[in-house]
Amino acid sequence: MMFGLIILAIAAYYMFNSSKDGGSCCRNYQAQEYTSLDILNDRYARGEINREEYLERKQELSVQKQSISIKKG
Repeated sequence: MMFGLIILAIAAYYMFNSSKDGGSCCRNYQAQEYTSLDILNDRYARGEINREEYLERKQELSVQKQSISIKKG
């Protein structure tokens, strides 16, 4: 009886311990980060914004990106 509880405790420890560091099922998972351009493209594809608004916002994003890279350099 005591041996069974020890085995159960060890198994539970390894199950919960492996889930803290991502577990075996999720070790290769990489969180996907979306850029503002990705979000804009998705909104246009879903029809939430029209072509004119899409092009205006895309232009604004490219101008912002250029000004940020100039400030860094």
